[in-house]
Amino acid sequence: MKKTIYIFSIAVIIITACQPKTKIVAVDTKAAKAAISALFDKYNSAFKAKDTNTLLAALTDDVLGCGTDPLEFWNKKQISDGWTQYFADTSLKITYSIDRREIRVAADGNSALVVEQYVMSVMSPNIPIRSIYHAVKAGENWMLDFISWNFIPKNEDIVKLNKALE
Repeated sequence: MKKTIYIFSIAVIIITACQPKTKIVAVDTKAAKAAISALFDKYNSAFKAKDTNTLLAALTDDVLGCGTDPLEFWNKKQISDGWTQYFADTSLKITYSIDRREIRVAADGNSALVVEQYVMSVMSPNIPIRSIYHAVKAGENWMLDFISWNFIPKNEDIVKLNKALE
């Protein structure tokens, strides 16, 4: 019985020791941030140009979009339909510039959180918007699988907004 336990223990040690070592690949965060920033520069240019096809190419098939209204939870088709309808208004002039962009790349280099802040006058000239994105690496490209558009009033304006909504 003791021989069996010793043989079994040695076999387990040998099998465990022969497992391939997992290589830790260093992530080039600077290069990832540059690629993600380029994606967002292209994305924002396409939005201003009302280029739905370029915008949709940046989204994964299972993207989730959350609008500024609590009921707005959209899949890719619903986002596409919304953009198509929104951009059909030829009088609509989309202008904004990004006041702040933060990119946080995950340790494995395969995903990132991106936050952009801006004022889009067509939506509200007085309340900034914060867009939050989750970007995932798809092969050599980055794509968006989550978008959330949010109004972000200043803290001192919340009381005024609450009174206005009474």
